[in-house]
Amino acid sequence: MSNGLFDKTISLLGNSLDLRAARHKLLASNIANQETPGYRAVDIKFEDELKKRQGGVLSSPLERTNTAHMIPARGVGAGPIVVERATDLESYDKNSVGIEGEMVKLSENSIMYNATTKMLKSKFNLLMTAIKEGGR
Repeated sequence: MSNGLFDKTISLLGNSLDLRAARHKLLASNIANQETPGYRAVDIKFEDELKKRQGGVLSSPLERTNTAHMIPARGVGAGPIVVERATDLESYDKNSVGIEGEMVKLSENSIMYNATTKMLKSKFNLLMTAIKEGGR
């Protein structure tokens, strides 16, 4: 996607939005399970996942288990790796979710998602301006 009209920045911002959305789901799940006995808080390593997506490298490549299956393309279908988050707080029922910390992470993730959206919109506005100016 780095050639033509779309540069590496647009690709980076798009990947960032995808990962932020995936992280939002995980954080919301943590909050929903705050009182579930034995539930362990999960997250993604955002920077590592973004680097992986930008490099197009899968940590565990997809395999064809049947000759009738399609040949997997690099980077397609690879969701972020979900990891259990280490915590200092653990309740008596072995639940590792701290609601205050999760809310902070969710708010930060939402702010970063909105900022990334604004940056992407700005890039597309620049493209639209170039297209309009080129037609004169």
